[in-house]
Amino acid sequence: MILTSLIIICLLSLASDIYLWYRVVRHNASPWRYLHWLPLCIMALLIVMMLTGTMFPWMFSLGIYLFLLACLPSWFHALLALIRMPRAGLVLRLMLIGVSLYGITYGWKHLVVVEKEVACQTLPPSFQGFRIAHISDLHLGTYASHPKIVDRIVEMVSEASPDLIVFTGDIVSTSPQELRPFTETLSRLHAPYGIVSILGNHDYCTYGPRKSAAEQKALLEEVIAMQRQMGWNLLMNEHIVLRNVTDSIAIVGVENDGHPPFPARANLGKATEGISAGCYKILLTHDPSHWRRAILSHTDIPLTLSGHTHAMHLRICGWSPSALLFSEWGGLYKENNQYLHVNTGTGSNIPFRLGAWPEITIITLTSAGVK
Repeated sequence: MILTSLIIICLLSLASDIYLWYRVVRHNASPWRYLHWLPLCIMALLIVMMLTGTMFPWMFSLGIYLFLLACLPSWFHALLALIRMPRAGLVLRLMLIGVSLYGITYGWKHLVVVEKEVACQTLPPSFQGFRIAHISDLHLGTYASHPKIVDRIVEMVSEASPDLIVFTGDIVSTSPQELRPFTETLSRLHAPYGIVSILGNHDYCTYGPRKSAAEQKALLEEVIAMQRQMGWNLLMNEHIVLRNVTDSIAIVGVENDGHPPFPARANLGKATEGISAGCYKILLTHDPSHWRRAILSHTDIPLTLSGHTHAMHLRICGWSPSALLFSEWGGLYKENNQYLHVNTGTGSNIPFRLGAWPEITIITLTSAGVK
């Protein structure tokens, strides 16, 4: 998927760079004009390395940076030059580079707290006003050189004083090694009803350098063990019941359920087995597309919490390119008295965000009609 995207980007960039060279660049006498071809050459080198099976974690980030700082601005420059507006194209190109630099240097560190309210008349009375901190997609490897950001996430969650903390998957990107430096920090997370987590597609450790099935299994077991050592209640197609006075609610957690190439290991029947009829349920499932496929109108689960999309790290005027892939990609959705909340990522698997800032969501449960 990444390789195919790189090839498409490279071909489009080749077309725009050839046009800009003959239309704009070659008339400049400076020898520096040949740097015009540098981003395209680097992109082609990345493709060759991937085709020969050479993969490094930094290659994905480098490809993204080349796209944001060179390829995309070049496309718009070429488009405006094509309609005889080369100067406007150059201005737009510089603006796009500036905006991208902001997202690279600051945007992915700009943590925000988002408050949401979910009203449901079947909520037990003693859980009125129950506060859930929803975090997701930490991808901790990104913060190896910026560990203070993880400290800040823990501080911001604690300052919100939630009753329950839930994490909806992707604590790592490729390996449990990403989690090791942060286990002590994340162990400081605390809530009266604890921390409940599930696995995301990255937590199965199938990404990055090729691994055998046995290696993937061992890495997954390490990810699971470390979360439980941190005091997190990791649910794998199972549930727990939270009790307050005489009332109770069930927190249901399933393994990842997504379209190929993402793993589909959820077993909702097994996860809900034994829950009493009419019990208020909250489902944790990493991929939000699971909601429309198997939850909405198929179950009586009033609230589903997901992550996965990251809003593709970009949101402009309320729109994200994630909308091209997901019916529900970020925020709170309601249909037939059932809710889905999609956290757009508390972390970042690449150090870039613009508009779709890393978020901690505080969800307050209320009875229907209560504000």
